[in-house]
Amino acid sequence: MVKKQDSFNYEIKFSKKLLIVVFVLVLVLGLVYFLRRYLIAATVNGKSVSRLAVLKKLEKQGGKKILETMITEAIIQQEAEKRKIVISQKDVDAEMKKIEANVTSQGSTLDQALQNQGMTKNDLTKEIKIQLMLQKMAGNDIKISDKEIDDFISANKNQQGFDREIPREQAVSQLKQQKSQQKIQSFLSDLKTKAKITYFVNY
Repeated sequence: MVKKQDSFNYEIKFSKKLLIVVFVLVLVLGLVYFLRRYLIAATVNGKSVSRLAVLKKLEKQGGKKILETMITEAIIQQEAEKRKIVISQKDVDAEMKKIEANVTSQGSTLDQALQNQGMTKNDLTKEIKIQLMLQKMAGNDIKISDKEIDDFISANKNQQGFDREIPREQAVSQLKQQKSQQKIQSFLSDLKTKAKITYFVNY
């Protein structure tokens, strides 16, 4: 009786172990199936091209530029958090409408323009927020003198393709944009100088 009971218990334990092994195998195969798109970029005649190989090549081609962009974004976001600057959805939507109007005036759509750039609306939203943070921190108090406007109009008189002056409002707008960009670049350069950046890869 004892021997039969022991045999029965052994069979139960063996069955449990077998079930666990089968479950683990099914789980591993399932993970491989679902994760293959994250591990394999493509197959050529049955031979796989790994995503790691693609990423390594991309890093060689543009890794430095991408890394510097990400570092810059991190610096801007950290500084904005320190200053408690929050960008509202209303601000983002307003900028999005401006961009969409500009793209539409060129005979395209926002979706097409984003697709051509390999971007999504979420990517654009992130860029808009970063830019608005930067503008708020750098300041929008741009002053332009009458002399600067006159000099700008005079210097750009013959660049319109016909013999007439640039409208004063257009000159003011372009000068403001130029000065704003200069101010932002100066502010950003100062932020980067003060930031502690440690590189673990060299491109």
